[in-house]
Amino acid sequence: MNTIETYYALIDPDGFPTAFYCREIHGNDIPPGTVEITADQWAEFLDNQGRRKWINGQMLEYSPQPIEQPEPVIVVPAVTLWERLTEAEAEQVNAAMATQPFRARQIFLTANTFRSDHELWPLLVQMATDLFGEERAAELLSPA
Repeated sequence: MNTIETYYALIDPDGFPTAFYCREIHGNDIPPGTVEITADQWAEFLDNQGRRKWINGQMLEYSPQPIEQPEPVIVVPAVTLWERLTEAEAEQVNAAMATQPFRARQIFLTANTFRSDHELWPLLVQMATDLFGEERAAELLSPA
Protein backbone atom coordinates (compact mmCIF):
# COMPACT_ATOMS: atom_id res chain seq x y z
CA MET A 1 0.00 0.00 0.00
CA ASN A 2 1.26 3.47 -0.91
CA THR A 3 1.94 5.58 2.19
CA ILE A 4 3.08 8.68 0.29
CA GLU A 5 0.19 11.10 0.11
CA THR A 6 1.60 13.88 -2.07
CA TYR A 7 3.59 13.66 -5.27
CA TYR A 8 4.91 16.30 -7.59
CA ALA A 9 4.89 15.96 -11.36
CA LEU A 10 6.95 17.78 -13.95
CA ILE A 11 4.57 18.38 -16.86
CA ASP A 12 5.71 19.02 -20.44
CA PRO A 13 4.07 21.70 -22.64
CA ASP A 14 1.65 19.10 -24.06
CA GLY A 15 0.37 18.18 -20.58
CA PHE A 16 2.19 14.86 -20.17
CA PRO A 17 4.16 14.11 -17.01
CA THR A 18 7.87 13.66 -17.59
CA ALA A 19 9.02 13.04 -14.01
CA PHE A 20 7.59 12.43 -10.55
CA TYR A 21 8.94 13.49 -7.17
CA CYS A 22 8.02 13.12 -3.52
CA ARG A 23 9.46 14.68 -0.36
CA GLU A 24 10.07 11.28 1.22
CA ILE A 25 12.61 10.43 -1.50
CA HIS A 26 13.75 13.77 -2.91
CA GLY A 27 13.53 15.95 0.19
CA ASN A 28 13.72 19.58 -0.85
CA ASP A 29 15.31 18.75 -4.23
CA ILE A 30 12.01 18.95 -6.07
CA PRO A 31 12.54 21.12 -9.16
CA PRO A 32 10.62 24.32 -9.62
CA GLY A 33 7.68 24.16 -12.01
CA THR A 34 6.31 20.86 -10.72
CA VAL A 35 2.64 20.50 -9.87
CA GLU A 36 1.31 18.86 -6.74
CA ILE A 37 -0.70 15.69 -7.40
CA THR A 38 -2.28 13.08 -5.17
CA ALA A 39 -1.13 9.50 -4.78
CA ASP A 40 -4.22 8.42 -6.75
CA GLN A 41 -3.35 10.79 -9.61
CA TRP A 42 0.25 9.53 -9.58
CA ALA A 43 -1.02 5.93 -9.82
CA GLU A 44 -3.44 6.92 -12.60
CA PHE A 45 -0.60 8.49 -14.59
CA LEU A 46 1.53 5.36 -14.16
CA ASP A 47 -1.28 2.94 -14.97
CA ASN A 48 -2.28 4.89 -18.10
CA GLN A 49 0.98 6.16 -19.52
CA GLY A 50 0.43 8.32 -22.58
CA ARG A 51 -3.34 8.31 -21.96
CA ARG A 52 -3.59 10.95 -19.23
CA LYS A 53 -2.74 14.65 -19.43
CA TRP A 54 -2.56 17.47 -16.91
CA ILE A 55 -4.51 20.42 -18.26
CA ASN A 56 -5.54 23.52 -16.29
CA GLY A 57 -4.86 21.89 -12.94
CA GLN A 58 -6.68 18.63 -13.58
CA MET A 59 -6.02 15.20 -14.98
CA LEU A 60 -7.86 14.44 -18.21
CA GLU A 61 -8.17 11.27 -20.25
CA TYR A 62 -6.32 11.43 -23.55
CA SER A 63 -6.83 9.23 -26.59
CA PRO A 64 -4.13 9.69 -29.21
CA GLN A 65 -5.20 9.70 -32.83
CA PRO A 66 -4.51 6.35 -34.46
CA ILE A 67 -1.57 6.40 -36.81
CA GLU A 68 -2.67 5.67 -40.34
CA GLN A 69 -0.71 2.84 -41.83
CA PRO A 70 0.19 3.31 -45.48
CA GLU A 71 -1.01 0.73 -47.94
CA PRO A 72 1.66 -1.92 -48.38
CA VAL A 73 3.52 -1.62 -51.65
CA ILE A 74 2.94 -4.53 -54.00
CA VAL A 75 6.03 -5.49 -55.98
CA VAL A 76 5.72 -7.92 -58.86
CA PRO A 77 8.91 -8.80 -60.73
CA ALA A 78 8.36 -8.33 -64.45
CA VAL A 79 9.49 -11.86 -65.19
CA THR A 80 6.94 -13.20 -62.69
CA LEU A 81 4.10 -11.35 -64.39
CA TRP A 82 5.09 -12.71 -67.79
CA GLU A 83 5.48 -16.23 -66.37
CA ARG A 84 1.98 -16.06 -64.89
CA LEU A 85 0.41 -15.13 -68.24
CA THR A 86 -0.64 -17.82 -70.66
CA GLU A 87 0.53 -17.42 -74.28
CA ALA A 88 -2.94 -16.16 -75.25
CA GLU A 89 -3.00 -13.66 -72.37
CA ALA A 90 0.49 -12.44 -73.27
CA GLU A 91 -0.70 -11.77 -76.83
CA GLN A 92 -3.68 -9.82 -75.46
CA VAL A 93 -1.36 -7.74 -73.27
CA ASN A 94 0.91 -7.08 -76.24
CA ALA A 95 -2.03 -5.86 -78.34
CA ALA A 96 -3.33 -3.67 -75.51
CA MET A 97 0.13 -2.20 -74.87
CA ALA A 98 0.38 -1.24 -78.55
CA THR A 99 -2.45 1.25 -77.95
CA GLN A 100 -0.59 3.03 -75.13
CA PRO A 101 1.61 6.13 -75.48
CA PHE A 102 5.27 5.51 -76.30
CA ARG A 103 6.50 6.56 -72.83
CA ALA A 104 4.17 4.11 -71.06
CA ARG A 105 5.18 1.30 -73.41
CA GLN A 106 8.87 1.96 -72.79
CA ILE A 107 8.42 2.02 -69.02
CA PHE A 108 6.58 -1.31 -69.09
CA LEU A 109 9.12 -2.84 -71.48
CA THR A 110 12.18 -1.82 -69.48
CA ALA A 111 10.85 -2.27 -65.93
CA ASN A 112 12.40 -4.97 -63.76
CA THR A 113 9.46 -4.77 -61.37
CA PHE A 114 5.92 -3.47 -61.37
CA ARG A 115 5.15 -1.54 -58.15
CA SER A 116 1.83 -0.40 -56.74
CA ASP A 117 3.40 2.95 -55.74
CA HIS A 118 4.37 3.75 -59.34
CA GLU A 119 2.37 6.23 -61.41
CA LEU A 120 1.54 3.58 -64.05
CA TRP A 121 0.30 0.89 -61.63
CA PRO A 122 -3.36 1.98 -62.02
CA LEU A 123 -3.00 1.61 -65.80
CA LEU A 124 -1.61 -1.90 -65.36
CA VAL A 125 -4.45 -2.86 -63.00
CA GLN A 126 -7.07 -1.38 -65.31
CA MET A 127 -5.61 -3.11 -68.36
CA ALA A 128 -5.40 -6.49 -66.60
CA THR A 129 -8.95 -6.09 -65.25
CA ASP A 130 -10.37 -5.08 -68.64
CA LEU A 131 -8.61 -7.95 -70.41
CA PHE A 132 -9.00 -10.78 -67.89
CA GLY A 133 -11.51 -9.77 -65.24
CA GLU A 134 -11.00 -8.72 -61.65
CA GLU A 135 -10.18 -12.15 -60.23
CA ARG A 136 -7.54 -13.03 -62.83
CA ALA A 137 -6.06 -9.52 -62.65
CA ALA A 138 -5.66 -9.94 -58.88
CA GLU A 139 -3.89 -13.28 -59.45
CA LEU A 140 -1.55 -11.81 -62.05
CA LEU A 141 -0.69 -8.74 -59.96
CA SER A 142 -0.42 -10.40 -56.56
CA PRO A 143 2.86 -9.93 -54.68
CA ALA A 144 5.62 -12.32 -55.63
